[in-house]
Amino acid sequence: MSKVKSLYDESKVKSAYKEIEDIIGSDYITDKDFMKAAYSRNVDPAFPDRWADMIVRPETSEEISGIVKVANKYKIHMVPRGGGADLVGGSVTQSGILLDLTRINQIFEVSETDFYAVVGCGITWGILVSELQKKGLTTGVLGPGSGYSATIGGGLSNSTAGFGSTKYGLVPDICLGVEVVLPNPKGTILRTGAAANKYARPFCRYGVAPDFTGLFMGDVGTLGIKSKAFLKLSPDAPYKTRRDFMLKNDDYDLTTKLMHRLQTEIREGLTDLLVVPSVIVDLKSLVPKERAPDKKPEITGPIFQVGLEAFDERILDIYIEKAKEILKNDSRPFEWQEIDLAEPLAKDFEFNLKYAFNYFNQYISPSPPLVACTTCHKVPISHISEAKRKADEYAIKAEEKFGVGSAGMFATVIFTLPNGHCVIVGGLSGENVDEKRQASMEAWHSKIRNQVKYGGVHYWLGESISQSIVEADAYSPDFIQFFKDIKKTVDPNFLLSPKKFHLYSYEDDYTKYIVKDEE
Repeated sequence: MSKVKSLYDESKVKSAYKEIEDIIGSDYITDKDFMKAAYSRNVDPAFPDRWADMIVRPETSEEISGIVKVANKYKIHMVPRGGGADLVGGSVTQSGILLDLTRINQIFEVSETDFYAVVGCGITWGILVSELQKKGLTTGVLGPGSGYSATIGGGLSNSTAGFGSTKYGLVPDICLGVEVVLPNPKGTILRTGAAANKYARPFCRYGVAPDFTGLFMGDVGTLGIKSKAFLKLSPDAPYKTRRDFMLKNDDYDLTTKLMHRLQTEIREGLTDLLVVPSVIVDLKSLVPKERAPDKKPEITGPIFQVGLEAFDERILDIYIEKAKEILKNDSRPFEWQEIDLAEPLAKDFEFNLKYAFNYFNQYISPSPPLVACTTCHKVPISHISEAKRKADEYAIKAEEKFGVGSAGMFATVIFTLPNGHCVIVGGLSGENVDEKRQASMEAWHSKIRNQVKYGGVHYWLGESISQSIVEADAYSPDFIQFFKDIKKTVDPNFLLSPKKFHLYSYEDDYTKYIVKDEE
C-alpha cells in the first residue's frame, strides 16, 4: 500500500496539526501512516485508498468548533466520518482532516414521558436501540441496512431507511432537531428545532423558527458537522411477528396493487413490508447440502415479507388474518425452510435485534473478489414496473459497454416506505482489481444517471451518487445556485466534503460535469 501524497504544503499541515492537538490533546489526533491507512476507505473497496493528512477524534461541539476554525485558517478541507459503514465514498478523504465523530457517543437524555432522546451523533444504532429496548422504547426506525455499527449522524446525513421504515419512515422522520457545527471561520455552534429556543426542551421540530433542521438531513456532511441529535421515540410494541407469501406470478403490476392494499388496510400494524424478487430467492436457495431440503419448491414469483406489530395480542392476530385475506388469491404462504432448513418457521419467528442486523447484510456485503456499487433509490410503488422495464433495457446496453457483472439485476429487495413509495435496494458488482476498478466506477455512475432519468430518488449519496445526480443534469440552474448560496453562507471557503455534488467552489461551473452519453 503506497502513501497518497498530500494536496497541501507540508508546513501548513504541520502547523494545523499542532494547533488541533492543543485543542483536543495528543491522544485524539494522529498522522501515523498505519492509522491513515486504516481510515483510507469505508466498508467497500470500490474507491481506491485515500489518505487524510490527519485523523482527529473530537468529543464535544466546542472541540469541533475549534478544529473548524483551524481548518479555515489554513484552508484545509474536512470530511466528517461516523461508523465508516458507508458504501458510496462518503466517509473518506484524500488529504485534509478526517473527523472521526465516534467519541461523541453519549446518551444525554431519555424522556420516557415526553418520548424524545438527546444523543451524540457518534453513537451507534446498536448501542442506542439496545439501551432504549430496556426501557420499552424504540426509535421506530432501527437504523440503516449497513448495520448497527453505523452511527446516528450517518443515518441522518444519508436519510437512510431500515427496519421499521415501512411504518416510521426514514431516519430524518424521527429527528426533532440537531446540534451542528457550521464549517465557517467562526465554527458556529447551532441548535435547530425546539432547541433553538434556549429555554425549551428539544421535544418537537416545528414552530420555533423556519425548519433549519432540514438543511442538515441528507446533506451527506456538506453543510454542517452534526454533533448531537434530538430524536422522537415511540413505545416499543410487545407483540411482533412476520409472515411470508410467495406470489403465483412474477407480475410487478400485481405486486404494486398488493403493496397498496396492505398499506391501506393494515396501516399502523404494518411495520415492515419487503418484496424479495424471485431471482434472489433462487440465489438464496443455493445452500450447503446439509441445509438443503430433499425437494425444492418451484419459485413462481417474489416473496412478500410482512412484518406486523401490536400492543394487544388479539389485535396482532387480526393483522395476521388481514394480511392472509389480502394475499390469499394471488399467493401462497411460504416458509424459508422450503429452500433452507436452517431458517426458522413462521410460528417460531421472533423479531430481535440480531435478526434485524443480519437481514440486509446478506444483500449489500460484497464477497472479497468483488466491489459492491450500490444504487439504492426510491420510487413511487406505482412506478415499480416501469422502473424495472427501463432498468432491464439499460442493463443490456451496460453489459455491452462496461462488461460489469450483475448490471441486469433489478433489485435485491424492495423495501416499502410510508405513503406509497419504496426503496429499490440494488447495485452492480465489479472485479476488485486495480485494472478493473475504473470501469466499475464508470458503470456505477452511468447506472445511477439512468435511474435518475427514470425518476429514481437516491438518498445514500456520498461522493459517487451525489456526483452522478449532478452529471445527469437533474437539478435546475436555480436549484444549483440556491444550493451554492447556502453552501457559501455556512461554508464560505467550501472546505467541508468538497467532492460531494461536485461542489468544489462557489465560482465553479457545474454544467461542465453534465454527461450526455445516456441520451
